[in-house]
Amino acid sequence: MSKTISAIVIEDEKEALNYLLSILKNHFNEIEIIGTSDTIKNSIKILNNSAPELVFMDIELLDGDAFEILDSVKNHNFEVIFITAHNNYLKKAIEYYAFNFLTKPIDIDHLKKVINRYIELKKRLYTKQKYVLFKEFLSESKLLINTGNEHIAIDTDKIIQCEADGNYTILITSEKEKFLASKALKYYENLLLEKGFFRANRSTLINIKHIHSIYKKESITLSNKEKVIVSVRNKSKLSELIKQLA
Repeated sequence: MSKTISAIVIEDEKEALNYLLSILKNHFNEIEIIGTSDTIKNSIKILNNSAPELVFMDIELLDGDAFEILDSVKNHNFEVIFITAHNNYLKKAIEYYAFNFLTKPIDIDHLKKVINRYIELKKRLYTKQKYVLFKEFLSESKLLINTGNEHIAIDTDKIIQCEADGNYTILITSEKEKFLASKALKYYENLLLEKGFFRANRSTLINIKHIHSIYKKESITLSNKEKVIVSVRNKSKLSELIKQLA
């Protein structure tokens, strides 16, 4: 597995660009910046002619929004960390399978956590080829789970919740299926947290697309009528989620 992570930064504010480049240079030796861009047209050209693993992307550019770039790039084999001054893009960022979503001004500690999570994920997947395969599955809303005797591909949009069962995880789908996966809940949290899933409590991970209602920031009713209690430590995260989606 290559220790270097090739990255491109797309940002049209010079001060913000220099600040991010400085953070990456001073704190992340693993990241190699192979290009920068400040327009949609130039960004499409760079991404089509290079092979970055990671793209830091400002959403609002002078000539449009960054989603136009992703719609136009031929081979989307990279992860995206969106950076914006506006929270109202979160839902759309999830739709584009962003690895993470950061708001300006960038908090260095938060950025460190995001990048370290990416690095750990890459390590777990052992090789870049396996990582690309995994990315293709997620870009198609697919998750490959190991049930012990076989690997089963599940549409992540159909996953309502993931429940801890010791060192295993039970995945419940909208088609009333239950799969016992031979990985702990933490493993699936790391894979799915940035794909529109929310850790409600110690034993439950839910798909926010299947939230039916939220009662007093204490419990969440899902599309299958299941009621999930939100732990005290996660209530602040739920409040933030409500603020971003409302």
